[in-house]
Amino acid sequence: MLFEHKSYLENSIYIQLLGYLTEIYRNQQRNGEPLSVVIPFVFYHGEKEWKLGDRFLEQFVLTRQETEILKDFIPDFRIDLFDLKGIELKEKLESITFQVTLGVVQRIREGDLEFVSHLPGLFSLLLGIEEESKRVAILRKLLLYIYWVKDLKPSELKGILHRSKLEEYEELTVTTAERLISEGMQLGIEKGIEKGIEKGIEKGIEKGIEKGIEQGIEKGIEQEKLKTAGKMLKKGIDLKTVLEITGLTEKTLKENEIL
Repeated sequence: MLFEHKSYLENSIYIQLLGYLTEIYRNQQRNGEPLSVVIPFVFYHGEKEWKLGDRFLEQFVLTRQETEILKDFIPDFRIDLFDLKGIELKEKLESITFQVTLGVVQRIREGDLEFVSHLPGLFSLLLGIEEESKRVAILRKLLLYIYWVKDLKPSELKGILHRSKLEEYEELTVTTAERLISEGMQLGIEKGIEKGIEKGIEKGIEKGIEKGIEQGIEKGIEQEKLKTAGKMLKKGIDLKTVLEITGLTEKTLKENEIL
């Protein structure tokens, strides 16, 4: 099976799939294997309605007569489409993991208020998973995904977990947010170093390359830390935690108008 995931409508998808199928069949031939059928499965959860049909043949602008004459010369194939929009997941899926995960993905593009209103019902399904470690792992991944896509604060998600009868996992909302911010900060520092080196080299041409690079790196790191601190405070994370993670001082934040 060939699995393709799309979060937006893309007219070129059939051409992409045709290329993938060709490469798979070519590899089968190279390896001396008999050709085996590959089923293209498309998982779609975009905002727009799927209007691309389910066959490659349908992508050609042909009259009925032209289609009858030319169809034998077109490498036609059908896709197995799973369109998440409008599907009742409980009826389609038995797995609680899939019901919760795809339920969040299904609703993620809604407005914040509407999205949040559906979360207690979705999260409460996790109570049906007996193995706690699995329940926690799924919840942590979902929180990471939600933080990444939506601008929600830990305090808001704490309330949702409380309404979902998952009070014991409320601390996950904070630790997950801190982890995401920490990873983002690390990436930001790396970008800051790279940018700082570039600036430092330019400055170094005039005042000594070595000194310039050093100053550029320091400036780049500090700028990224300040950006990260601002984001953390907006997310509702307390000042003490922000200072510990970034290594900045309260004075520095005030000087740069973060506080």
